[in-house]
Amino acid sequence: MPMLLILRRVMMMSVLALLTMTSLQGFAQIPEERNFPENTRRGVLNMSQYPNVLIDGKAKNTAPGLRIYDDQNLFISPTQITGNYVIVNYLEDNFGDVSKIWVLTEIERKRVLPVAKEWVPQIFQNKNF
Repeated sequence: MPMLLILRRVMMMSVLALLTMTSLQGFAQIPEERNFPENTRRGVLNMSQYPNVLIDGKAKNTAPGLRIYDDQNLFISPTQITGNYVIVNYLEDNFGDVSKIWVLTEIERKRVLPVAKEWVPQIFQNKNF
């Protein structure tokens, strides 16, 4: 009887170890570089007058659902941004309010943002007739 208990414990420990090792692969899936949306802009952020922010010296309003991401792509509160002048990528909503801010890493600062494509209306052609 004690041999069965020992065997059961060994089997349970090996199953637990196997499950732990397979779950660790999920942490390796974090991408090295972030992909930003098409209309992302770059600027120098000053948060000294929050909820209004200064980007490149121009006052901008923040959207009610403002999201700020740090250099590790984690959501942070506005009070966690250290320094008065931080190089960021930001996204504006349809009203011109800043809706998302990404604090850039050293490597991301050196990359050039792709040129935003201008929206061009397309003529609808009904080919059913």
